[in-house]
Amino acid sequence: MNVAEIVNVLMTNAKPFNEHLDFPTCPGIYSFILKKNSNLKEFGASDQVLYVGIAKDSLKKRDLGNHFNNMGTGRSTLRRSLGAILKKDLGLTAFSRNGKNSKREIINYTFDVNGEVALTKWILQNLNIGYWKDEQSFPYSKLRELEEEVIKLLRPTLDLDARTKKYNILGVKLDELRLICRLEAENAFK
Repeated sequence: MNVAEIVNVLMTNAKPFNEHLDFPTCPGIYSFILKKNSNLKEFGASDQVLYVGIAKDSLKKRDLGNHFNNMGTGRSTLRRSLGAILKKDLGLTAFSRNGKNSKREIINYTFDVNGEVALTKWILQNLNIGYWKDEQSFPYSKLRELEEEVIKLLRPTLDLDARTKKYNILGVKLDELRLICRLEAENAFK
């Protein structure tokens, strides 16, 4: 399977969350794409790929357990990025992930319950998700290589992966927005 074929699969099977009747339980690569007539300010317009990720164990567990979970922001860089961009629009307040004053918990901030619900609602209304299933049982290192190549090709605007961030012209802006959330979470302890 080459990268162009993976991208083709990601794009052709992309659809709203509730239209995926059978979430894959195998490893693979997934992408989040703005729905037609949706936008994410300067970070994306209709049909634009926002994010590409990897599930080393189960696509179902990664996506349902983290990205579509009302309390999943602390474990989802996608949700943290979307929340940072939509912070004012959705009235989000950032908090330490587990209520602890540690660097890791603040970096992996979350939002209050109402904010988490509002963020999930926005995701469901505005994003499609596409999957490529690793049916060949590639080693994790190979999956990461494939993910990196897909990111290089698609240039998702929410990509902050250290390997590929240099290809994201909005990476610095996104980091700035996420810093606002981290500082807010940190200030709760002062």
